[in-house]
Amino acid sequence: MPNFKIFQDNPDQARIKIFGNQNLALSQDSTGNLGITSTGLAITPPADGLAITSTGLAITPPAGGLMITSTGLAVQTATTDVSEVLANITDTAGSPDTTYNVLNLATWSFGVVNASTTIAPATVKLQISPDGTNWLDNAGPVTLNTGDVTALVATLFLKYARIYYAAVNAASAVTLNIFFQGKA
Repeated sequence: MPNFKIFQDNPDQARIKIFGNQNLALSQDSTGNLGITSTGLAITPPADGLAITSTGLAITPPAGGLMITSTGLAVQTATTDVSEVLANITDTAGSPDTTYNVLNLATWSFGVVNASTTIAPATVKLQISPDGTNWLDNAGPVTLNTGDVTALVATLFLKYARIYYAAVNAASAVTLNIFFQGKA
């Protein structure tokens, strides 16, 4: 999985093998794609799940979800890209930024830029939470001098994530550009 550490020197050995209900490997065509040979293929999806039809093998995704087409079974995914500017930060005790629900994202990260126009360092850290109330520091703190950029990626997975930021010196107002980017 992206953004999670893997201890495998040979990525080819990290493959997942899928077997059907008869303990037999699923069928593949000559190019290694999933082989579907049944005519009249129809799968009834659960509520808000996937719908698969035999006409051109189209899969109807849930809102903002996954779409697979028959041409090479290409996968298109939804993306998230949010940015905000926090200006005139002088609080040295720190404050949390926007909380994001990352439960439905396969990979995500934060980018933080110290966009101050004067010498104004700041500290930032990534916090994660299972409930949006109790927070765990997961990455950082990182000190960003004016013009510095950092990326913060979680090493553990919980439902919520946010950036916690603070000015290093109350006399030097900080401007931070915070980017949250993810892919379903």
